[in-house]
Amino acid sequence: MIRFRSLKKQSAGFTVIELAVVAVVLGILLTLVALTYNGVQAKNRNNQRQSNINTLQTQLETYYAASANGEYPTLAQLNDPSWRAKNLPKLTTDIISDPRWSVKTNCTADKQPILSVTPAVDCYAYQVTDAGGDACNDTTEPCAHYTLTATLEGGQLTYVKSSLN
Repeated sequence: MIRFRSLKKQSAGFTVIELAVVAVVLGILLTLVALTYNGVQAKNRNNQRQSNINTLQTQLETYYAASANGEYPTLAQLNDPSWRAKNLPKLTTDIISDPRWSVKTNCTADKQPILSVTPAVDCYAYQVTDAGGDACNDTTEPCAHYTLTATLEGGQLTYVKSSLN
C-alpha cells in the first residue's frame, strides 16, 4: 500500500511540456476558427454586393422601360436621394451602399452613400454613357448604356453588370 501512495503522489498534476502542448494545440484551433470565420464573413459580404448590383440593374431596367425616351438616369440623378425617392422608390440607400461602406470612404456625400464614377473598394460604381459612348449628364444626349461594378473581397475581383439594351 505504501508503494501505491507514492505512485499516486507523483502523478498528481500535469507537466510543463503537457501544458505547453495543450496551449499550442488550442492556439492552432483558435487560429483556424478565426480564419474560417473571416472567410465566411467575406463571402457573405460578396454575396450581398452581388445581390445589390442585381437589384440596381433591375431598378435601372424598370426605369428605362417606363421612361418616355428610353433612357437611364444620370449619375447625379441616382446620387440624389430626392430624385431616387420620386423615380425609383424601391432603390433604398441600403442597396447603393457596399456592406463595408462607412462615412470615411470616397463615395460619401452628406454622410450618405453614393455611387462613384469609377470602381473603388467599398463603393459601387455606375458608369453611364450616351449612344456614342461619351459620358452623359443632364445636358447631353439621353443616357443609353451603363455599367455597374462592385469590387469583391479576396483579390482584385469585380462583379459587373451592364445595361440590357
